[in-house]
Amino acid sequence: MSPDERTIRYIRQVCRHLFWPPYRIRVRRELTDHIFSRAEYLYSSRGFSWEQAVIRSLQMLGDPDELGKSLRRARFPLPALICLALTGLIWAAITACSVYLLLHLFV
Repeated sequence: MSPDERTIRYIRQVCRHLFWPPYRIRVRRELTDHIFSRAEYLYSSRGFSWEQAVIRSLQMLGDPDELGKSLRRARFPLPALICLALTGLIWAAITACSVYLLLHLFV
């Protein structure tokens, strides 16, 4: 398998765990840049062949499923989303109470 095919397969495996398309595109671009810049460093400075450099840079990133899951958790942390939803509900309740009081104050 060629280095490009390995990279595509790895990135596809990582992005399977990401659900928001703009975020998936950004991660795909950044991972590609990261993999190939690290491979270029290993190729030019450390004396690896290009194929070995790409394989090594993919190994350094770790398991693609774990990376994808951690990127998803970093982008959409559940506690922060729950906190945001509760804050929105509280502000909606405050607004509703204020409107109710203002309408009954002037009647």
